[in-house]
Amino acid sequence: MSDAAQQAPLGQTINKYRILEKLGAGGMGVVYKAIDTKLSRTVALKFLPLDADAPDSARSSLLEEARAASALDHPNIGTIHGIEEGPGGRIFIVMACYEGITLTDKIRQGSLSPKETASIGIQMARGLAEAHAHNIVHRDIKPSNAILTTQGLVKIVDFGLARVISSASATQTARIAGTAVYMSPEQAQGKMLDRRTDLWSLGVVLYEMATGHQPFQGQSVPTTLYAIVHSPPAPLDESVPRELQLILYRALAKNPEARYQSAAQMLAALEAIDSASTPAASPTITIRDLARYRQLASQADLPQAQQSRRAVWKWAAGALAIAALPLLGLLYAPFRQRAAPLIFGSPQRHIAVLPISAIGNDPANTALAEGLLESLTSRLSNLEVGNQSLWVVPASEVRRRKISDAVAAQKEFGANLVITGAVQRQGNLVRLTVNLIDAKSVRQIGSGEFEDRTGDFSVLQDSAVAKLANLMKISVTPDMLRNTGGSVRPAAYESYLKALGYLQRYDKPGNLDQAVSLLSAAVREDPNFALAFESLGEAYLIKYKDDRNPRWIDQASANCKHALALNDRLSPVYTTLGRILDATGQHDLALDQFQRALMLEPRSAEALAGQAAVYETQGRLKEAEESFRRASALRPDYWDGYSKLALFYFRQRRFPGAVQAFKRVVDLTPDNAEAYSNLGVVYRRMGNLPDAAQVFRKAIGLAPTYRFYSNLGLVYHDQKNYAGAAAMFQKAVALNDKDFRVWMNIASAERWLGHGQKVMDAYARALPLVQDLATRQPQDPLIQSTLGLLYARFQQRDKAIPRLEAGVALAPKDPGVLERTAGAYEALGDRRAAIQWLARAIKAGGVIEQIEHNPELRAVLADPNFKRATNK
Repeated sequence: MSDAAQQAPLGQTINKYRILEKLGAGGMGVVYKAIDTKLSRTVALKFLPLDADAPDSARSSLLEEARAASALDHPNIGTIHGIEEGPGGRIFIVMACYEGITLTDKIRQGSLSPKETASIGIQMARGLAEAHAHNIVHRDIKPSNAILTTQGLVKIVDFGLARVISSASATQTARIAGTAVYMSPEQAQGKMLDRRTDLWSLGVVLYEMATGHQPFQGQSVPTTLYAIVHSPPAPLDESVPRELQLILYRALAKNPEARYQSAAQMLAALEAIDSASTPAASPTITIRDLARYRQLASQADLPQAQQSRRAVWKWAAGALAIAALPLLGLLYAPFRQRAAPLIFGSPQRHIAVLPISAIGNDPANTALAEGLLESLTSRLSNLEVGNQSLWVVPASEVRRRKISDAVAAQKEFGANLVITGAVQRQGNLVRLTVNLIDAKSVRQIGSGEFEDRTGDFSVLQDSAVAKLANLMKISVTPDMLRNTGGSVRPAAYESYLKALGYLQRYDKPGNLDQAVSLLSAAVREDPNFALAFESLGEAYLIKYKDDRNPRWIDQASANCKHALALNDRLSPVYTTLGRILDATGQHDLALDQFQRALMLEPRSAEALAGQAAVYETQGRLKEAEESFRRASALRPDYWDGYSKLALFYFRQRRFPGAVQAFKRVVDLTPDNAEAYSNLGVVYRRMGNLPDAAQVFRKAIGLAPTYRFYSNLGLVYHDQKNYAGAAAMFQKAVALNDKDFRVWMNIASAERWLGHGQKVMDAYARALPLVQDLATRQPQDPLIQSTLGLLYARFQQRDKAIPRLEAGVALAPKDPGVLERTAGAYEALGDRRAAIQWLARAIKAGGVIEQIEHNPELRAVLADPNFKRATNK
């Protein structure tokens, strides 16, 4: 059934059920809250992804499973009232409707205490024990299928549906994508299942409750399933008591015979924890006990290991090439100061790719070498190594610390492997040499030299990565090597590689324009190069954020949509589209794009950061901070992640945290003018004007952009040096006259200087810019209120009031919106309304010391009626 066919319009009555609201959707169907008009009770209707054209066998199985599940009567199992068929052959299950949240929502709030984990686990185990006693296996135990009611009960839902829905080919992909991380090894291999598969899945859920992340992690469905069958679960630390660790490791035993053999056994173990007087580890559970069960959770069924591996890849690839997974809470540890054990007798490989040498005097080869360093590092990072550890030092960190030899890499990063290389171009002939070096002994392990007479750097990189992987005894597949979205013409790929190097440091003057030029050449050379179109969209988005010229956002959107039309399976395309939508105020649509990106690449730091930004916009601050932190942790030595985290702290007025994070950015990139400017903005908001001016001057010395001049002008304005402020603002508009904010700043400075005509001239320059933005971003409250303020300055009351009301409706508690509204009414001569709105702004968090710098609002502040209004 199509998505459209599954929808049940709100207010519609289907059979005897009146639809009230949509509760959720997933691979198992769409759920609505409804009223049973005959019995006057609230129910939940699950419309299943089986339509009138579904095979008779699937429909018969569904009826059979639903009847069996409806016979279950237990406090921890969701009640099924019946199964019905609506208009058009739509099948839906009528279930009890429970007030509460899913276990997924609970885990998103943070990991649970051992006591709470055991308590929820006990109720789930009781429900499973009841189902298993009736020979019903759930097959899809996961947090979203457990509801925590307001009465404190845990209700397991969707019993028996997994087997039926998975038999319908039209929806199998979606179900697999959403469930892979909770599958047992036997389920991942397509083997016969029994009740022990539910106990494995419950073990995964318990693990996630206790730690906040899942035990098996992969970048796609196939890699996740491979990890489930062959890899050990991520190790547990001492925050999880030994008793609970033992339960988790036993439940996650690869071999079903080594697990709990019944839900009753697992229930007894959980109840022992719950009834304990202390959460501390029991002395009767030794390290040896844990080691034995940890080994059971780490060992595959060895006689069938190779067969299992083939089965996992074949089965998963048939379902979905790259698929959705729940978000993974993976954190990287800081770089070690001592080398990890070497090498092939140990599972740990810490790799540093050193700068690639460019042979020849052509400056273009230098940019090419920079791009190769970035691309090689990325491709090596994407290799899957089973149960072995692979950590590749970020290219940005290698550059920052100016590491150029194996000894320094071993000392600075703890690298035990180093890759060096050289690139040479002679006409169409390109040659790439790579060497794998033991960093401790500085002994060359092996090398490879590759050349291509057509200039195809993509082919060379594939060969080089395959050779390096072979030297490290890592098996690779063609899908693990290719990350360009399809075959690419050599000349286009070469331009793309050069652009990557420039985009990595887009903050440096000239780099962004170089990247745009190279990417434009790449797509002209190869009109089917999807990732080049995406990167071009990213470059234009950065340009838009830099100078707010609306033509850049149009170009960004057009290039990304073209990339999507060429290939809809590339995570970066959805990420950049999400950033574009977020930048233009379309936050809900942006979140959808970021989540699509994370389905394809769960460890995408860029998509996580984008998702975090939308969560922040929606007021989901805890989730936003968690996503920002996870994004920076995935790339612990790349400055941009810390910058985004710092900006989040700044917006939340957590200024000390913002200062600390921006200082980290400066430490990582001491020539980063943007970081100094942002640090200056935080200092200004903290009232530390001398330090703010100092870092703004540092930023201007590194890159004299219009924004940096404008920021320094604001500090002068705060210091009441209005002539100096006006001079800085004029330097800013000489560089860019398309940002309305600078014209508004000029108006303020000139107003203090008494230059009335210059004030109105500045407003006149700002007005069309804000009008254009209001059309493009109708949901942006600050833009709407600013337009209302400008109309008020020109005494156009009829135009001003609707804009002011729109801004307040969109953000009724935003101090900036309320301050602009107060200023607008003051400009219209309505002091009483101005007082009321400014009082609301102060109550919402507006800072009086900053408001005093606005001459109109300063007059309102001094009004005795305002003082009386705020003293009530």
